[in-house]
Amino acid sequence: MVRLALKIVGAQGQGVNSVGEMCAKGLKRSGYCVFGYREYMSIIKGGHSSYQLDVSADPVRSSATKVDVVVTFNHHGIEKNLRDLKKGGILLHQTSQWKFRKKEDEAYIAEQGIRVLYLPTEEILRKLKAKPILGNVLITAVVWSLLGQKQEQLHELVREQFGHKKDLLELNFACIAEGFTACQQIAPGLSPTLPTPDPKWKNHLLLTGSQAMGLGIIHAGCRVYAGYPMTPSSPILTFIADMQNETGMAVKQAEDEITAAQMMVGAMHMGTRAITATAGGGFDLMTETLSLTGITETPAVFILAQRPGPGTALPTWTAQGDLSMAIGSGHGEFARLVVSASDTQDAFDLLPVAFNYAEEFQIPVIVLTDKQLGEALFTQEPFDQTRAKLKRGRLVTDKAELKKLRSSDRYDPAAPDGVSMRWLPGSEAAVFCAQGDEHTADGSDSEDAENARLQMEKRMKKIAALKAALPEPVYVGPKNPETLIVSWGSNRGVVLDVMECEELKKKSIGYLHYQYLWPLKTEAFEMLSRTAKRTIFVECSHEGQLASLLKRASGRDETQTILKYDGRPFFHDELRDSILTTLQS
Repeated sequence: MVRLALKIVGAQGQGVNSVGEMCAKGLKRSGYCVFGYREYMSIIKGGHSSYQLDVSADPVRSSATKVDVVVTFNHHGIEKNLRDLKKGGILLHQTSQWKFRKKEDEAYIAEQGIRVLYLPTEEILRKLKAKPILGNVLITAVVWSLLGQKQEQLHELVREQFGHKKDLLELNFACIAEGFTACQQIAPGLSPTLPTPDPKWKNHLLLTGSQAMGLGIIHAGCRVYAGYPMTPSSPILTFIADMQNETGMAVKQAEDEITAAQMMVGAMHMGTRAITATAGGGFDLMTETLSLTGITETPAVFILAQRPGPGTALPTWTAQGDLSMAIGSGHGEFARLVVSASDTQDAFDLLPVAFNYAEEFQIPVIVLTDKQLGEALFTQEPFDQTRAKLKRGRLVTDKAELKKLRSSDRYDPAAPDGVSMRWLPGSEAAVFCAQGDEHTADGSDSEDAENARLQMEKRMKKIAALKAALPEPVYVGPKNPETLIVSWGSNRGVVLDVMECEELKKKSIGYLHYQYLWPLKTEAFEMLSRTAKRTIFVECSHEGQLASLLKRASGRDETQTILKYDGRPFFHDELRDSILTTLQS
């Protein structure tokens, strides 16, 4: 694969994201697959942030540790990101009279053949009588020219945003022209090599995992979204709220996570598809409500967006440390489904599935995502909007059937697979009680030992039925691999990219990817891990939580792990080197 990597860095609030997003959109329209990765600190302004784009004519699903171009808004980026550059890379900065004070920096620049370019942004803006905010367009134009792209493409992007403001539009066009002129002056004949474009990418979507998840929520027929802002789940709330006028969905920012969960469960109890989303700390507060859904057998859908813990820890960074919490949270024993999205396709496809399982088995469903998936930018083929099916399980709505119901049908211990009839409050049908105490078949309070046993067994029967209904994990690779890689969540993209590296292509490597994490299916893992000489788990956690679950369930202990827990995702060259080292050990 031929790929080019571009990194824009600076303080939060300086326009790092706007330059990255505009370049990403333009490159996609030019016929490239783009993957975008954001880093930022947990403060509103200041700090240090970056927006990295990895670009190729082939599928690209992850970021590299080294880049071809660094564009920095301030001197901190010169100091912090110089060594992110590859050999022969380009550092474009805007700090006048900058001098490298460290001899090792000058030596590194010389050894690596790095070109250092200065863009006099303030001088150019003064000449144009333009405000500092237009510096973002100027910088974008310089980068665009550096990449060998055409001015007209940027004109189109700017026209889409400012076409209704003629004066502003003309000023933006002037900035673009000056940016191209400046690039010719400071970097004559210099241009990083982009691969030959492929027109197939032009009509693809360019969106984040959170946006894809929001579209999946809408596509699932969800009518209520209740949430409380908490990074990295907040972009889902923002997206859904922005779509409210188009969808007619009821969107409520509750006063806290407990209320959000209760509102979601109340709406689901009334028959309306509803959802809530939060991060680890907010999910802690929701777990009493999660347990309530277990005993009332109310369908519920929670999105748990993972970030590093414990405590507040690193709120704007990524992790996979909440799998054990998702599986074990809430007091008492009850059935639940835990699934994990991996990319934008998964984020869209899994939400209708999550609602269907919640209603079919009358259980809570927890959909795991993480900061990396939620805020990464993906090039995605248009979604198939005909594939999803609406399944509401044993929900009775027919008037004739409603009249046949008895109160004791609601929590009937003899119900097949533990899933009993369900009907909605206000229906012309028998009355039952839905409450959090242990109850008889009609929902009445009971502390009788035999009844407690029967109701527990009824609810727990769902686990076997649910497990039987779930698909096996997805396997990619040869029939009998010598090395088996096992992972889940947002690691899928980087693992697939690594498997296409020249160093690993010729090796017999298979990849088993888990979307459905609980109840845990082990048949494929046991079969493949028995034939493989080596099994490697790749996870963004200290404990390797999926590895622990599969070891316990299958009894297979002879496995290795590649773990990362610094708040950053795996980068494809980093993971490639780790796998090669593991294979040699």
